[in-house]
Amino acid sequence: MGLRDLSRQLRLLSTYFKLSVLSMAENKAMLWGSIFSSVVNLAAYVVFWNVITSQVPVLTGAGIAVWGRGELTVLIGMTEIAWGFGAFFWMGTWMVPEYVTEVGLEKFLIRPVSPFFMILAENFWFGGLIQVAIGGAMVGLSSITFGLTISIPGLLLGLLTLVTGQGALYALWAGLACLAFWIGRNHALLEVADAIEVKFARMPIDTMPQTVQQILTFILPVIYIATVPVMLMLGQLPLSSGLFYLGIAACLFLGWLLFFRFIFGLGLRRYNPVGG
Repeated sequence: MGLRDLSRQLRLLSTYFKLSVLSMAENKAMLWGSIFSSVVNLAAYVVFWNVITSQVPVLTGAGIAVWGRGELTVLIGMTEIAWGFGAFFWMGTWMVPEYVTEVGLEKFLIRPVSPFFMILAENFWFGGLIQVAIGGAMVGLSSITFGLTISIPGLLLGLLTLVTGQGALYALWAGLACLAFWIGRNHALLEVADAIEVKFARMPIDTMPQTVQQILTFILPVIYIATVPVMLMLGQLPLSSGLFYLGIAACLFLGWLLFFRFIFGLGLRRYNPVGG
């Protein structure tokens, strides 16, 4: 892909972003429903961890981080920020099996941009921005309420790690969606990938058994979504260690991106038009 192609795709994404905003503004029920859903979802996790920490006031992970009520509440907000980034393209990825098996890819194959990108752009979901805003507000309010000190360099490095880790997990998710070329509608696989992020990311990964930590660090890029960013932001992890985690997240992003490109390219070569 050349710079001209990339520029064309970014302009196209901007257009679909505006259309998504207009669609969301017209459908007030969807807008408020999305906000309400995010708030209830976050509140459920806050209540859960408050119950846990009322019995065990402080959780420690690998002798490094200290997870009290404040830190765990910030962790939940950070996962909402991460999921907001991924949610922009969640609907598009979910629709890939539909296009492959029922709707058809023909209209995308004659356009001068990637078919996968076109599917994402057509199904861009503005609601992700709402989740980022709600998560950010929760992180800020929790830090003030519990008197937590935020490291600005740690926050910036943590956000970079978050975006890289989220990108790696999304590349894996996109690759699983493209398996629809072989096995048909495979939403069950996408639900598994979604559950991995939603369930595991909202827990402090460094408090888990060592084997689970290794899987969520070196195979599935979950620890970079919230645990590492929060530890960096609160000064519980040195910046040097943060750079190490960022490097691993970048390698995972590259690896899962290559996996996605291979699966998608192979799938296009065997694709038959829907209906014949």
